[in-house]
Amino acid sequence: MAGPNTTGKPNTSDYFLGRGVCYFAALDPVTSLPLEYRDLGNAPEFNISLEVETLEHQSSRNGLKVTDKEVTISQKVNVSLTLDEINFQNLAVFLSGSSAGTSATDNTGHLNPTYAGVTERELIPVGDVVLGRWYELRDANGNRCYDIAKANLTVKDEAATTYSEGTDYEVNEEMGMIFLLTTGSIAAGGSDGVDFSLAADSSADQYIPEVKGLTSTSISGALKFIGENPADNDSKLEYQFHQISLKADGDFGLISDEYTQMTFTGIAERNVLADADSPTLTVRAVSTPQT
Repeated sequence: MAGPNTTGKPNTSDYFLGRGVCYFAALDPVTSLPLEYRDLGNAPEFNISLEVETLEHQSSRNGLKVTDKEVTISQKVNVSLTLDEINFQNLAVFLSGSSAGTSATDNTGHLNPTYAGVTERELIPVGDVVLGRWYELRDANGNRCYDIAKANLTVKDEAATTYSEGTDYEVNEEMGMIFLLTTGSIAAGGSDGVDFSLAADSSADQYIPEVKGLTSTSISGALKFIGENPADNDSKLEYQFHQISLKADGDFGLISDEYTQMTFTGIAERNVLADADSPTLTVRAVSTPQT
């Protein structure tokens, strides 16, 4: 079973078939102990490697130089982790950023201006109308409008001529964009420009989840792996990395015939406050609870 071999003889229970769950937690800034852990989801691959740097000394006392001393001068544990659950929390780590609006009580995402409506504002200035193109709907502060309803949208020119949806323009309600048809009555160049307004919509989501990329220099925390070995009656092993900085590694397929995955690499760092006796990595075997 998982843990030490106490018999001194070969044991097939010591074979390991890799399976398990990865967790990640931010560190308390005062105690350096992990705060709440988040399940990272399915991890098709999780690998660690030990990198050792040594310095050799060779004796020159004879005609043939021989190594008479080798000293280890550095050691580090490298980690590579692949995830295939592309939620916004994981994506924020991959993009060195932060996520917002990712829970029912988290009102810090993109505030959707269509929730309270948008008073009439200029969409395309006079002389800048280009037909056959998509335009984003934004409020007076430049905030994007999402999850709109066609019935709440009014599009007209500055002379108050109202345009018709389906004849003069098309709407992507979910993304808050309109397409100016080349066959409609909106004139290219647009001597009167194009304005729009949105009526208040109590059914629209007030907050839109979002990821702000490249807003953090590093994503550091505690990484926990709980392995479950089907070759040994699903016995458990816990690998505890007390502090590690994760960074994106490799491509992230936005168009692909395969399931998109995100790969991370990191180096295990010392965290003496978390564990003075084993400050970098601790491995523990978990057996049947004692009674």
